[in-house]
Amino acid sequence: MLERSKALLLERGRRLRRDPMAPPAAVAAISATALILGAALVGATIRLLPWALDPTIGWSTLAPFAKSLLTVAFEAALMTGWPVGWALATQRLVERGEARVLASLGEPPLRTISRLVPQAVLLGAVLVSSSTLLGRDAVAPGRIVNELLVEGRRACEPGTTHGIPFVSATWLCPSHEDAPPRLVGRAPIGNVVFTAEDAKVSDDLRRIELAKARLALPTGSAGTTVRARVDTLVLRGLAPWARASSLPPPLRAAVVTGSSLVAGCAAVAAILRGRRRRVGGVAAAAIGAAGPLAALATLRALELRLPETAPGAWLLAFGLVPFAAFVAVIAAVALVTALPERRRADSK
Repeated sequence: MLERSKALLLERGRRLRRDPMAPPAAVAAISATALILGAALVGATIRLLPWALDPTIGWSTLAPFAKSLLTVAFEAALMTGWPVGWALATQRLVERGEARVLASLGEPPLRTISRLVPQAVLLGAVLVSSSTLLGRDAVAPGRIVNELLVEGRRACEPGTTHGIPFVSATWLCPSHEDAPPRLVGRAPIGNVVFTAEDAKVSDDLRRIELAKARLALPTGSAGTTVRARVDTLVLRGLAPWARASSLPPPLRAAVVTGSSLVAGCAAVAAILRGRRRRVGGVAAAAIGAAGPLAALATLRALELRLPETAPGAWLLAFGLVPFAAFVAVIAAVALVTALPERRRADSK
């Protein structure tokens, strides 16, 4: 028995000399990111598929939106896969007993987390780059829609129509050449049908301005509508998925990267401190994913509520995003702790 214990200690000592934390954490983070990215790409493809199959919409029109979706998918995958990978690597460290060996040698959890600093710098740099690119592409998507509106109106030929994707509107080209084309669509609020001679979408896609508009307003009575004409009409409340980020790209990148780092470190520290309790791989993945998911939800909620002309103090509210990630990790740990402890398969 004594010889077996010595052999076990020697084996663990050899593992510790190879740094039992950093390499597995890097592999796990990359693997988790790849899996999440694959699922996100499937979702992005499904979203683009109806437009890709439309023969009236060319790839040049879809390319900017496809690029934006791909950037979003990569950002979400890395932001989530990073903490999930770290949590899974920490769970395996505890499962193999190496976490206890490190603790017996006097290494606190903070020192173990510091082993991950080099890869944190690398992963953080990649996430900052992707978030900055996403912020630049998403800050003014309305410009692309305006180009589509102008091109559709310019391409009008008598007796034809030109659909405009992403705004659910169509240019009607009259048979008479002296009659101007009119844009037909439905307002984002209510079931209001409108036509207009010209339209302009704001850069952030929050509103659309119509020139010489005509409206058909339902009154609630069967078959009764009220028609109105206005020189200028501003409609607000476009589809939430189409709204751009309200944050400057550098600030958004800092918030996203900081939230992912906070979530990863909190997950590692929580699993290390609770090393006496066995945590399964699924539970560890849930702990790692809780922070990024909460951060993304908080970030999106704040972006949608940020005023169009926001004072600088308003931006301080985005400090809640990393805090939400930390709280979510703590809540996930508390939930896992409240569950019955997982037993070994060979226990009796």
